[in-house]
Amino acid sequence: MNLDFMSLKTTSAAAVRGERHKEKILERQKAQELEQAMLSERELNPYWKDGGTGLPPEKDEAASVKKVTVVEDAGLSWLRKSYQRMKEQAEREKRNFEEIVAERYGSMEAFQSRLAEAEKVASRKENNYSSGRWKKTDYSESEREKKEQHVKKETRDEGDRN
Repeated sequence: MNLDFMSLKTTSAAAVRGERHKEKILERQKAQELEQAMLSERELNPYWKDGGTGLPPEKDEAASVKKVTVVEDAGLSWLRKSYQRMKEQAEREKRNFEEIVAERYGSMEAFQSRLAEAEKVASRKENNYSSGRWKKTDYSESEREKKEQHVKKETRDEGDRN
């Protein structure tokens, strides 16, 4: 009898699972290294730089969701957006806000007057829509009678033709 079978290596299921887990981890690391190698130092998208996902952070998404503005608001939404952009530019360039407004609109007073005028026009339009001015008017009794007579006359004319 030979005792060669005792010299064979034996492995347990846990050991096999551990080896597979190590292999998967190594494969993931290789895939990440390949991604990093593909990303160039000259990458233009700032969200890809430094191992990013390519998408902006979630906090910016919440800030970008704002109230939907009404069309024909006399430029009010445009002026408000312009105001916001000027504030951002002043912070970014560390300049005085009033200087930036003066460059674009001549003076702070000119911008404020435009903004006030647009707000006034937009509120007037909003009041017109909400007051029901644009709703279909209800016909008075005399107008209904005229319409009914007109319909009767048309039906009589059609009867004459036949």
